[in-house]
Amino acid sequence: MAPRRLVLLPCVLLLSACGGVPEPGTGAEPETAAPEEVREYGPAPVPEGGGSAVPDDVNGDGFPDLLFTTRHDPDSEAGLPSQRLMIVHGSPEGPDPATRTVWSPYTVLPVTSAGTGGAGARPGTADLDGDGFADIPVLAHADEELGFGTAASGLGPRAIVWGGPSGPDPDTTPTPIPLLAEEGWQDTFTALASGDFDGDGVPDLAVAKASANGEASRLMVMYGPFDRDGAPARSAQRTVNAQVGGLVAEPPAPDGGASRLLFQHGDDGGQSENTLLLTGPGDPGRWESVDLISGSLAAFGDLDGDGEDDLALGDSGSRNDEPGYGTEPPEVDQRVHVYPGPLNAEAPAPLAVDLAGDGSASSTTSRAMAVCDLDGDGADVLAVGRDGHGVDLLRHTGDGIEVDGAEPLVRRGPEDGPLAAGDAAGRVAGLFSCADYDADGADELALAHDLEGTRDTPVRWWITGDGGEDEASFDSAAF
Repeated sequence: MAPRRLVLLPCVLLLSACGGVPEPGTGAEPETAAPEEVREYGPAPVPEGGGSAVPDDVNGDGFPDLLFTTRHDPDSEAGLPSQRLMIVHGSPEGPDPATRTVWSPYTVLPVTSAGTGGAGARPGTADLDGDGFADIPVLAHADEELGFGTAASGLGPRAIVWGGPSGPDPDTTPTPIPLLAEEGWQDTFTALASGDFDGDGVPDLAVAKASANGEASRLMVMYGPFDRDGAPARSAQRTVNAQVGGLVAEPPAPDGGASRLLFQHGDDGGQSENTLLLTGPGDPGRWESVDLISGSLAAFGDLDGDGEDDLALGDSGSRNDEPGYGTEPPEVDQRVHVYPGPLNAEAPAPLAVDLAGDGSASSTTSRAMAVCDLDGDGADVLAVGRDGHGVDLLRHTGDGIEVDGAEPLVRRGPEDGPLAAGDAAGRVAGLFSCADYDADGADELALAHDLEGTRDTPVRWWITGDGGEDEASFDSAAF
């Protein structure tokens, strides 16, 4: 199975162990009590690595790192962005909160992975210069002394935070990616995805921006390797006659082959229409394309274990709030569709599974999706997180896609804070990502909970398999 990626100043951080975890998979209300002991973690030095091919390994030690953002009270007068990038570095026991990298607010705004879900959007990475250390595409904070961005917006250009033996240095200025302004097109690229779009084994970047009238999009493919000035080896363009909502790339295959690219149309609050671009070494303007069913959640993975990636598309629950547009067609509403691989222009009818619950928003609103191989057998499962419900695992049965087990995977946050003590649904942790965090050959799920759903309060984390004992849990109390 190909490795998968599925969505933050120096300071001393206090991290506490988690309490109140229910029996795995039962969804039962736990006995929630204050932890008897508050554990203080580090901070410890980031482990130095020699480089690896592991996705999201920004310090090259062979373990994926957990990248996320937390909100920070913005400067309302300056209108600055309100997110902070953070990294909890990996270890043989999974993400280790003692080894972490924390950016000061407003330095960078991470480019999150499209298709993964709203609150669970995850910063993306790629080894853009081929040195064995994953790099982080970001939107840089304006720095007029360096000649990019404006003080009025507080935002600069797309840029790269470079990985290294001790991980990225938050005190080093990100390297802007040189993207030329074009008459008739908006200046800002609003979508970005990383993959190997020409199949040469080197990561590339795809970005898109809208036309001035918003009726078309300009897709630019920047081919790696990138130099340390932020320039790609070459680039090419393609015009798409649709608004861009997001780009989702198939993870690069370890044995070669081009990463397909999903173009998600602008959705105006509803579910995205989707067009799959069949990439390859040729001119992107000549890539074949195929229109697929609508759905704002998207993930590539080998669900049937045949060595070919499949594509899952799901209803995120978002709806247009204009009169008469608050619904989706029955074939889209509260469903997940899987297009079996190999993915080509002759796309077969997708397999479908209905995730509708008891009719309440807390049981029918899907918010995040990820693929992972929880037992290391080469076949992925599809994890779907829903508000107040937990995480369902969907498996390929040979004849179709089914929800595995009667109960979702549930972890609950603490009862203290703005939520009422009896608000059990509001305390259910959401799906964030999936990766082999301890490098043992099987993936783990990362679940996250914050009290207000905005990540401006402490975020509690669980790293777990398919519902057994948690490999790690910690609270980013001082983040």
